[in-house]
Amino acid sequence: MRAQTVRERLLAMLAAFFSFVALLLAAVGLYGVLSYSVQQREREFGIRIAVGARIGDIAWQATSRIFLMVMTGAVIGAALGIASVRYVETLLYGVKGSEPVMLTGPALVLLAIALLSALPVIVRASRIDPKIMLRAE
Repeated sequence: MRAQTVRERLLAMLAAFFSFVALLLAAVGLYGVLSYSVQQREREFGIRIAVGARIGDIAWQATSRIFLMVMTGAVIGAALGIASVRYVETLLYGVKGSEPVMLTGPALVLLAIALLSALPVIVRASRIDPKIMLRAE
C-alpha cells in the first residue's frame, strides 16, 4: 500500500513545501508594506509625539491602520476563496472547501503572521524622535 501511494505523498510534500514558501513570502511582503506605511507617517507621528501624544496612542494609530489593511485583504481573500470552492473541491478528496475550518484556518494563520510582522513596525513607530522629525523641514 505504501509503494502505491508514493506519488500522492510526494505531491503532498511538495504542496506543503510550496505553501510554506508562499507563507514566508507573504510574511516578508506584508512586513515590507507595513513598514513602508509607517515610514510614510513618521513625520506625522513625530509631530504628534512633540505635541504631547503618548506612545500608546502612536502605537494604536499604527496598529489600527495595519489591522484595517490586513482585514481588507482577509475579506477579499475569503470572498475569492468562497468563489473558488467548486474548483478546490475537485482537487481534494474528502475535504469540503466550504467548511469553516478550511476558510478560517488560513485567515487566522495570516492574521498571526500580520501581527508578528507588525510588532517591529509598531516598535519603530513608537521610538520616533520628535526632534529629528521637526528639524527635517
